[in-house]
Formats: sequence, structure tokens, C-alpha cells
Amino acid sequence: MRHLAIITFLFFSSAIFAQNYDWTAQNSGVTDNLNGVFFADNQNGWAVGDNGVIVHTADGGQNWAAQTSGTDEKLRAVFFIDANTGWIVGGINTKTMLKTVDGGSTWQDITPGNITNNQLRDIGFADANTGWVIVSDKIYMTKDGGSTWTLEEYYDGVSQLDNKALAVTSDSTAYVAGQSKRSGYPTSYADVLNKGPLSSPEFWGGSVASQFQKEDKLRCIAFGDAATGFAGGQRGIIYKLEQESPDHLNGPWKINLDLEPVSVQVIFSITFPTQSKGMFSTSAETSSTSFALIYHTANAGETWSASPDIITGFGPAIVYAPDTNNAWAVGYGGKIFKGIPSPTGITQMTLDFDVSIYPNPSSDKVYVEINSEENELVNYSLLDITGRMIEKGKWSLNSADAKFTLNLSDVIKGIYLLKLSTQDGQSTFRVVKN
Repeated sequence: MRHLAIITFLFFSSAIFAQNYDWTAQNSGVTDNLNGVFFADNQNGWAVGDNGVIVHTADGGQNWAAQTSGTDEKLRAVFFIDANTGWIVGGINTKTMLKTVDGGSTWQDITPGNITNNQLRDIGFADANTGWVIVSDKIYMTKDGGSTWTLEEYYDGVSQLDNKALAVTSDSTAYVAGQSKRSGYPTSYADVLNKGPLSSPEFWGGSVASQFQKEDKLRCIAFGDAATGFAGGQRGIIYKLEQESPDHLNGPWKINLDLEPVSVQVIFSITFPTQSKGMFSTSAETSSTSFALIYHTANAGETWSASPDIITGFGPAIVYAPDTNNAWAVGYGGKIFKGIPSPTGITQMTLDFDVSIYPNPSSDKVYVEINSEENELVNYSLLDITGRMIEKGKWSLNSADAKFTLNLSDVIKGIYLLKLSTQDGQSTFRVVKN
């Protein structure tokens, strides 16, 4: 039996299936926008947001309680190395850096005087002493838990930086995702800067031989292990790093997945609790409702789920997973959702034919070509991202290469799901109307 082959989109695997999650709302107790979330384990977590908001749970989110930050500035990012020691950064009008050594019962203001930018964007640590913090155009390092910070430099030729996110993989290696302009290039590109053990002690270098797109801007980055990283940003593209040798820690980054957005489909966050299993968040809207969309992989991005998790009425979400059985999503209006693997979230790919869908995206007609050795009926249904049925019917496979047409001219721009099923199994494909 031949397994289902997808020519247009590599969202599936015949051997490993990405499991979708079920998401349940939790009561944060606040209505301020939440901008960052971190869990030290599957019980102890913190979310931070606008107006100095910090909320904490010690029971996996069954109960959330506010903690006192001592500021009304926007808090952007939170990081803990264990259930006791953590840091928070933020600021709009006044730069803000906080530290706790008691799980947030008390937060100490440790804002460094030598950082002149008022907007601290992200922070990460390798251990209790060694860490980095980023602002829009600078990177600082600490070796004493945040008491003092040293400005680090870039190699010549890197300019016009816009740093957005940070990932720390060891006490000597870290990565910063954002956008930069290189000498000799007329425009800015998405970029990841890196400092590794073979770098000069103070210098950060750009990526090597990568597929970053011009005018893209990365806004999130995560590593499943020290050698495998993922980054995403404003153009709906996931980039993947697979280090070729210890001498090349930062390249090449290759396009792993392109959502080919019909409008702006931003990658808001990425999280990988293990080397192979991870997820990322994006969003979509109808005329009246916003949706958080969360895609999964079980094989380090070799394939991604065709059908995302959908959280209705919840726009851009920041997701974090401390392990493979628990995840949290935070966002606008103080909303928090907890995700756990769905017992029915695995789609068995047992259809005994090959499928090609083209052109995809399309503004008019999409052709579905099925190569089958059997004469059989295929049930098909086209749904929007909310699960609303757009069209359904049956296709008869009465030739080796049967070709069918989906007319998209009367549907609005967006992402749709095409489900095919026979008595042997079913599968789902992503179709885009542009």
C-alpha cells in the first residue's frame, strides 16, 4: 500500500503524526493584555503584561494570583531558571528589569543604569549567573545574575538592527532574532545574530548562507536542543537551523514552512519543549471574530499539522510549553488558555492514493488530482477555519489519474481545509484563497 503523498504542502508524515491540542480557558484575574508567559515546570508559571501586570500559578493554572511588580510599565518577557529565580523585562517610557529569588513573592528592581534604551525586549539565562538581555539595537550580557550588564559588539558590516527575541542555549552561546542590514545589501532582511564559544569574546555575528527573506522581520525564536532552532516573523515563514558542524553554529537557516499568507499572517511565538516536538502560533480573522491558530510538529519541523488548533475569540497568542503534555497561551484582555494533547488529535494517513493540489494558493479554481489504482468513491468536504461547511460531495475515481475542480471564486480570501475520506481512512489538506 502506498502512503498518501502531498506534493504541494509538506504538512504530513506517513510515520510520525503531530498531535493537536485541546485548549481550555483559565481565569487570570486580570483584563490587561498579557505579552509573555513562562513555566518553570508543569505547575509553576508566570504571565506578564501591560501596566506592570504579573500573574502567577503554582497549580498548573487552576488558580492564578497577581504579584506586585512595583511598576506600571509594559512588561514584555519573563524567564525563570527554576521555580524560585526569574527575571522580567519591559518598559515604554521607563526601562524596567525585575528579579525574584522567591518565586515572585517579592520582585526587586535591578534596572541597569548603563542601558540607555527604555524598551527592554527579551531576556534569557543559561544558569543563575550567565544571561543576556536585548533592546532594539543592542545586546548586553551579565555574569552575576543581572547585577551588572556589559554591552556586547557586532562584527563590522552588521547595521540597522531591530532585535526582537532571544534564545540562550548555553553559558557561551545565544541567538537573537530580528532584522538587520548588511554592508553591500540595499535593504534589510530577517536575520539571526549569534554568539558562540568560538566567537571573539565580545562579538556577535550574522547568519551564514541562509534563506532569510528581504523585508521580513523575525519576532520569535526557540531551540529544541543546542543544535536545532526555529524562528518566525511577520511574513508567515518558519525558518529552521540545523548546524552542519560545531564550527558553523549560525547557518544556514533554511525556509522550513511558508504559510503563504493571503494577508498578514504573523508568526507570534514558537516553543519547543524537546528536540522533535514543538508548536507555533499565528492568527486569522473573519468579519467579526478573531482566532488563534496553533500548529504542531512531532519530528523537528519535517512536517507540520495540516489542521491547526483553533481558539475562537482569541487573537494573537503567545504560547509556551514546558513539556510535551502541557502548554499555555496568553494574549489580549488577560486571556489565558491551557492546552493538552487531544486524545483524538492524530489523523491516520492511510489513503491508498497520491494527491496533488494546484495552484495553491489560488484566486479562482483549485485542481485536485488523485492517482489511484482502485476505482472508488472519495468523500470530500471544504471547511473554513471555524469548521463551517463550504462545500461537500463525492468524487468517483474511475481512472488512474482523476482530476477534480474546486471553485473558490465565491468564497472570501482565507485559509480552508479540504478533507478527503474513503472507507480506508481520511486526511486533511490546507487550501488558500488569495
